[in-house]
Formats: sequence, C-alpha cells, structure tokens
Amino acid sequence: MLFTSINFAIFLFIVFVLYWFIFNRNLKWQNIFLLVSSYVFYGWWDWRFLLLLFSISITTYFVAIGIQSKDKHQLRKLIFITGLVLNIGTLFLFKYFNFFTDAFVSLISLFGFKVSTFTTSILLPVGISFYVFLSISYIVDVYQHKLVPVRNVFDLLLTLSFFPIILAGPIQRPISLLPQIQAPRIFKYPQVTDGLRQILWGILMKIVIADNCAVTVNTIFSNSSAYAGSTLILGIVLFAVQIYADFAGYSNIAIGVGKVLGFNIMKNFAYPYFARDMREFWKRWNISLTNWFRDYVFLPIAYSVSRNIKADRFLLIKTEFLIYAIGITITWMLTGLWHGTNYTFVFWGLIHGFFLIMNHITSKPRKRLLKRLNIRNDNYFLATADSLATLIIVLFSWIFFRANNVEEAFSYISGIFSMSSLSMPEIKPHAIFLIQLFFVIEWFGRDQEYAIANIGSKWPKPLRWILYYSLILTIFWFSGKDQQFLYFKF
Repeated sequence: MLFTSINFAIFLFIVFVLYWFIFNRNLKWQNIFLLVSSYVFYGWWDWRFLLLLFSISITTYFVAIGIQSKDKHQLRKLIFITGLVLNIGTLFLFKYFNFFTDAFVSLISLFGFKVSTFTTSILLPVGISFYVFLSISYIVDVYQHKLVPVRNVFDLLLTLSFFPIILAGPIQRPISLLPQIQAPRIFKYPQVTDGLRQILWGILMKIVIADNCAVTVNTIFSNSSAYAGSTLILGIVLFAVQIYADFAGYSNIAIGVGKVLGFNIMKNFAYPYFARDMREFWKRWNISLTNWFRDYVFLPIAYSVSRNIKADRFLLIKTEFLIYAIGITITWMLTGLWHGTNYTFVFWGLIHGFFLIMNHITSKPRKRLLKRLNIRNDNYFLATADSLATLIIVLFSWIFFRANNVEEAFSYISGIFSMSSLSMPEIKPHAIFLIQLFFVIEWFGRDQEYAIANIGSKWPKPLRWILYYSLILTIFWFSGKDQQFLYFKF
C-alpha cells in the first residue's frame, strides 16, 4: 500500500489506536504488535517477499550472536564474512545477476567468443536494498564492538522491518533504532501533532509537486528527439524537482509516521538544491545513504589502501589524494549501481565522484585565492554563483539517472546544446506556479527540520487550522496522476 493511499491512512489509524491505547501497557507486546503490523504492511505488496525478509532477518540474528559468542578472532571473522556474503549474495542474486551476466557476455564477445546469455526472471523484492543495508550495518557494528547483539529475536525482526522505513528509508541503522525499540515510548501530543504535520507536508510534496512534474517529464523523456532544446531543459529541471519532491516527500512521511509512533527517525534531506558545492549537496541529499556508504564503503577502502601505501607519494601523486580519489571513485561507482542495474547509473555515480574529487583538489587553492582577493566566503554573489554552478552539475547528472540508456542520455544532452534552446518551452503555467511557490516555502523554511515545521506555530488556533485545511484542499485540488514512489525500484 502506498503512503499516499486511502488504504494506508486506514492502516495507520488502526495501528495508531491499537498501539497507543491497547498495547501501550506492555513494551514487549507493543513491539510484537509493531512487528506484525510491519509484516502486514510489507506483505501487502507481495506475501512472497515476507519469506526473504524473514530469512535475512533471522540469519542476521544468529550471525550476530555467533560473532559475539566466539573468542577466537579467526572464527569471529569467518562468521562475520559469512554473514556479509549471505546478505550481499542475496542482493546480488535478486538485483544484479542479470546485469553482470550481460556485462560478462558483452566483454567476452569483444575477444571474438560467443557465449549464450543466461538470465533469470526473478522478481525484485521491493525495498530489498534498504533492509539488506540495515542487516549489513548491524553485522558490521557487532563485529566492530560498536553494538551488542540483541537476544530478543522480535526486537531485531522489528528493527529490520519497521514499516515506515522498510521500502525506501531513511536507512535508520540498528545502532540508533534498536535502543528506541527497547525503550518504553510515551505518548506525547506535541510529537504526534508534529508528525502529522510532517506527513501532510510529505504528501503534498509527493502528490502535488512530484506527480504533476512526472506527467511532463515522462512525456518529454519518452520522445526527447521530438522536442526543442528549451523544452528538454524544462524536462530535466522538472525531473530534478520530481525526484526531490518524490523522495524527500516519502522521507517526510516516513519520519512523520515514526513520530506518531514515538520514534525519532533521522532527517534524510536538508534542502539539497541550495547547496554551494557537490560535497555539501551530498550532506543534504539522501543523508542516510550518503553516511552509510561513507562509513561502510569509503572509509574501509581508504583504510585498506593507506595500509598498503607507505610512501608520501605514489607515481608522483600525493598518497593522501590518491587514497581519497580511489575511495571516492569506487564508492560512487557502487552508489550508482545501488540505484539500478543500468550503465546510466554508473555514469551518474562517476559524475558525482568526479566533481567530489575536483572539489577536494580546488578547496585549498580556492581559499587562498579568496583570501588574496579579500572576498569573504559568505559573499552573496559568490554564494549565488556557487549554488548555480552546483545546480547545473546536478541537473546534467540527472539526465543519466532518468534516461533509459547511455545513448539516450547523450542524445538528450546534444538536443539541449542546439539553437532550439533559445525558443520558448512548452509549459503548463499552473505547474510552474506550484513549483515556484513550493521552493519559496522551502527557502523560508530551510533552517527547520522540514519546510512547514514552524509555519503558523505561534498563530491563533483557528488560523493554524485554516492553514492545514488549505494544504489538504491543495492536495485534493492539484493532485497529479498517481505515480509510484521512484525509490521503490531501487
């Protein structure tokens, strides 16, 4: 069931009532009820997915206990590696088997060999990338003594299946979610109302902004060669708005649902299109995923490389920079692959990796230049130029993210760089107005957890209710055609 559906509204209402007013006296039964609710929610998509979710969860439970119970380092390491292989292998089988099989066959064919392609028709379980990452982080943290494995199996099953975050995050790691599951939750009216307000804003982002953009984006990308360059520019701008409003909208709903149930789920978006460079952009966009790849991919790679290079320079390159460049390149190639089994995602990841490396190279020279020119880093014109440059890079990278293949992406880009880009684009005035209004609200609310967190907080109660009813009417009046959340397929 979609977060924006009537079914989910009914489901959440039932869960809320039973959770706070029937099972609230006993933490154990409250958690078991949440676990059952989470499995019902996940099984609503396809009950067969429950078997995989349960298998991964119960395996992770025993692997973690096995790691803790063994004193010998080699045995602990063997169990740890086994747990990683089982998780990564499962993700590979369901998500990447066909992709890498086709890539291998293509590579072999370059040398004149003909190999028949073997592919599978395995259905990709929704949300598998998210709960596998949760499982991996749990095993790694237990192995590194950052977390004591939980003995109550129901607590871990709930940690890996908590319904607000199981389908598309945020990736709330067990190290922060487990303590909340194990501690009694108290009904707090301000927290519940804040959660409902954040849910409302998330639904508006998804239904009014993202879904309205999706119609035009799908039309333009389905036949990009038929449109003028100006319309292609509009198409990628609208996609940038769509994917942000879609995913940040989902995250806001998930965080809001968590608050309604007494949980604090981490912030996943912090107004990323206002970032001044690529490094800042990834501190603001999909924060939970960025932090996950930093801690479990980039840092281990950087540490491993640093152990094997003892000199200050390697092939005339500073070792410090080489470590960073290797770590970033591998991390962002994997980040791209995480998003999908298509070379377009690899290109997208490498584009961001390249500009992160460029940001690293130019950081110190930039500071010296600004100091010499006596220009403060917070200079308004400089900040505006930085933000525009960053936005342009992000927009071009989104072309690869949205295109069906690499050739289509380059064709789209070539269409932008044509004289037709000087013509007037085909636009829908009401959609542009809604997007402008949306980003105005985002700009004025950029210091808050979410854009409307404090809007009307000090207003008289009647005015606050007028605001909320206005937002609800806006959702019903301007709702776009129903679209599945984009990140469900990742």
